[in-house]
Amino acid sequence: MSARPPQYRVVAVVTLLLAATVAPSIGASSVASAETNASFVESVVYEQRGDVANITVKASQSATVNLGSAEQGFWLQVGVKKGTTKLRLNTFKAGRSATYPVSEMVWAAKGSVRNRALLTQSIDGALDTAEYQMNVTIQGQERALGAFVVEKRATYNISARIAPEALDVSKLNSSADVRNATVPPWRDSVAYGDWFFLRVNATGVRGALEKSLLDGDGESGMRVDFVQTNPPMNGRSNDFTGATVERVITGGDFEGFYLAVDTAEDDVEPGDKYRASFVIPKGSSLAKKKQNVSTKFRVAERRVLVERRGPGKEVVVANETTINGSTTLTPGTKINISARDTGTDPFLYPRTVTVSKNRTFQATFNFSKLRPGRRFEIRLVDQKETVPAMVANDSAPSKGGSPNETTTPPNTTTPPNATTNATTTPPNATTNATTTTPDGLTQRAVNGTGKPLTQRPVEESEDGSGGSGGPVPGFDGIGAIVAVVAATLLAARRR
Repeated sequence: MSARPPQYRVVAVVTLLLAATVAPSIGASSVASAETNASFVESVVYEQRGDVANITVKASQSATVNLGSAEQGFWLQVGVKKGTTKLRLNTFKAGRSATYPVSEMVWAAKGSVRNRALLTQSIDGALDTAEYQMNVTIQGQERALGAFVVEKRATYNISARIAPEALDVSKLNSSADVRNATVPPWRDSVAYGDWFFLRVNATGVRGALEKSLLDGDGESGMRVDFVQTNPPMNGRSNDFTGATVERVITGGDFEGFYLAVDTAEDDVEPGDKYRASFVIPKGSSLAKKKQNVSTKFRVAERRVLVERRGPGKEVVVANETTINGSTTLTPGTKINISARDTGTDPFLYPRTVTVSKNRTFQATFNFSKLRPGRRFEIRLVDQKETVPAMVANDSAPSKGGSPNETTTPPNTTTPPNATTNATTTPPNATTNATTTTPDGLTQRAVNGTGKPLTQRPVEESEDGSGGSGGPVPGFDGIGAIVAVVAATLLAARRR
């Protein structure tokens, strides 16, 4: 018996030691389980085939995001770190390991990724339209479930806008930026050297969009063509593609993309006409049938015309005068205009004005210190043009007026009952008046006589034939007398 108690004491001690060791371990495991969590900010994400999907994950510690599955033929694993990670999944390049690296299939726009791995075989085109499952696992345990849906893409239309030559297109990063900096084309035209913006309104193109591939020769399966529609006689048309334009602009606030085209590049000349087309050819991984949308535009000369004031070719000014003009330049363009003379008493009045929305401009100068008759020039510095001008010789207009101010002519219309001093023709004055009879016959006085004009109708014969055929114009009383005298002379001659 003495030996048994010591054995029980040993067991008791071991039990207490184990309890002391295991209990804290169990408690720590429970705390860790409670703090291990993950979620998708949007449990279901929608995107068109060929576009880039935005998938945002939150995790309490490092985790693995599974996109797709083996059963769906596309399974991509991405390791993310603790916190919020905004993933970008390119549905055009995803799974195409024979063409693109995994880093171009998925990446982090915010946060960072630890690793990436494609667990299925390479596919031939953009991801098929379908609903793909996704989840987040931590230490092999699922912590969040979701899905991303790849929808059908579409091509809608194409449109154009224009902007002044001085615009810095590198600062445009959204549709709002472009629209605030541009205006619609003027009669489908853009001034040579100004910016032409082509907007392609289509979904499912972001994943394949690269400027260098917009010639249709690459993997993008799409192209943008600029074809001259008025080539020179017996000459070649000037054609180019979207691969050579200045910049491609995309943004999160619109579908599709903009192309910024410098109309002074790519051998473009004033007077050229173009058709711009966005084409997805038949057999592309983005569409089964060919898709084509287009628009046209014309490149106009850079013209700035100053309105003449007064007769001749000179602009006539006096005192404070506003010089007006019109132009083909895009609204918002700055025009440098000056009045100057390099004579014995030189002067220079520089101004910078802005082209209005209706393509006009104004510049106001004070010429009150210049003597009447002095000649000088209006210079358009940027256009390298000059217009002759002269200070009016006549009396200067009132302050703020202009020498050729349009005035309303006096009212020359006489009221119906007003008494006028108009000169009237005396009754006996010689006139060349004419009178129209009720039968539509016109009579004129003979030898300037002032007597009333009369007409004697020819009597009808008994058979109603009207005698000699009806009245004779101008055969009045004088004509009858002449006829009687003639008949008397003829009778005397026969005797």
